[in-house]
Amino acid sequence: MKERRITLNPKDQATLNRLLKKRLSAAELISLEMASVLATLAHKYKTSVSVLIDRRGKIRHSYLGTLNQITDLDAQEAREGSTKLTQQRLVIASSEDHPDRAELLALKKYQFDSLVFIHADPNTPFAKSQGDTVEFADYGQLCLLQSAAPGYSIGPITSVRALVNVDPNTLTQDIEEDLAQLEGMLKVKGKERAILVNLNGRPNSEDSLAELYRLAETAGAEVVANLSQKLAHPDPAHFIGKGKLEELRLLCEEEASDIVVVDAELSPAQARNMERFLSGKVKVIDRTELILDIFAQRARSDEGKLQVELAQLQYMSPRLVGGFQFLSKLGGGIGTRGPGETKLEVQRRSIKDRINLLKERVAKISETRHLQRRRREERSVPLVSLVGYTNAGKSSLFNQFARQDVFVQDKLFATLDPTIRQVNTVNSSFLLSDTVGFIQNLPTTLVKAFGSTLEEIGHAALLLIVVDAAHPNRFEHLAVIRGILADLKIQEVPELLVFNKADLLDHFERERLAQAFPDAHFVSAHTKDGLVGLLASIELVLAEGKAD
Repeated sequence: MKERRITLNPKDQATLNRLLKKRLSAAELISLEMASVLATLAHKYKTSVSVLIDRRGKIRHSYLGTLNQITDLDAQEAREGSTKLTQQRLVIASSEDHPDRAELLALKKYQFDSLVFIHADPNTPFAKSQGDTVEFADYGQLCLLQSAAPGYSIGPITSVRALVNVDPNTLTQDIEEDLAQLEGMLKVKGKERAILVNLNGRPNSEDSLAELYRLAETAGAEVVANLSQKLAHPDPAHFIGKGKLEELRLLCEEEASDIVVVDAELSPAQARNMERFLSGKVKVIDRTELILDIFAQRARSDEGKLQVELAQLQYMSPRLVGGFQFLSKLGGGIGTRGPGETKLEVQRRSIKDRINLLKERVAKISETRHLQRRRREERSVPLVSLVGYTNAGKSSLFNQFARQDVFVQDKLFATLDPTIRQVNTVNSSFLLSDTVGFIQNLPTTLVKAFGSTLEEIGHAALLLIVVDAAHPNRFEHLAVIRGILADLKIQEVPELLVFNKADLLDHFERERLAQAFPDAHFVSAHTKDGLVGLLASIELVLAEGKAD
């Protein structure tokens, strides 16, 4: 809802104009006349009345209305992230009891020397209690920038006359000395500050948000806040409603966030509209872009890099608006990384040609895998594939059986490139493969791009379906694994269900799981408990396969 346009009557406008022509002394924060005139107008027109004053005491601008509705605020320039003050102070008179969130964020965003809040009330109860009345100006509060979070302080309620006696020069000197402590910190680029957005009116929304939190951390972001809205279906234009979008804008300013991550796949229009509403200063990405970014960071082999780049370009392709405008997002940070070509190189050939070229290279990889698979089959060495939800401990199990040092970390998608090693036991020999983990809402572009890698699963003699036994959503994870295998048309390969991290279960929980899944193996790659029994079952299934 747009705020009504406010016009002063000629008499009040003349009063305000006279005030604007007057100059304060350099040692004067405000004047009693200024406080009274602004408070009188604020009460009469039931709105906020504000003025900007420079350090020489000259009033530079006046505003009617709440600050979040003002689009022409000209405080030299926004200095957010700087330790330099804008050399202007903001004085606001309002009928509200205290400065609101938007006003405090304006102080922080524009780095004002100070914000002086005047409470407008014709009865002036506080001023009368102090025996110091100023017409319509009941009390004041002084708000200042500070180096500590949240970046500003709100002073106590005090008389307007007490504020008049504050020396602005001493005030700004103290503030600048405090902010100077941030100078060294600002020179070092820290983690991107992310705000997560989701709809909590959908099934499993809380679990999905918790997973998005882990994904954002894995990508290298610092999650500073999350914003949820109860909607069964996303808003077609902005994903969330306009009211929530305004709340998101304020939250982005308050938390000085660099990026907004949406727990869904946004349409191109939704992503553009959200970024425009946020003034283009905050990057907006969706769950798919976040996962693609993690894959871009994790890809080490030439094969993995090709597949990730193909997935990224296939995702970007339908989101192009007017030639190569999308390339403006390649400015760095989450959602912009990739192992592919530079911006200049991409501009030299069309996206379509690049995708076709990558598809040809991936097809050659698939042919190479096919030849390798035929050689294995000729040698009669069966393949056992580890399949499971990301961070379930597949790589840890792989290291225990293959006695290898595959990268293991408590992060999502710690392993991306497929690894195959031969395992020799007293009774048998087989190949063990470890590949990328699954996740709910795995981007279709990734499934397609990693087809040559994932198709190896379908040619395995045995699948070890690994589930994190201690995860509260283990049943949902198992359902996701089954669903992705069905999408890949892998349903007739023998399998063993393996509940890893069983050492983290109590006795009651383990018994309950064992009753629900009587044929499952309960193991711990950490303590090695249950691995001997699992290996025996693998040998048995492989032996039965050879007999068939």
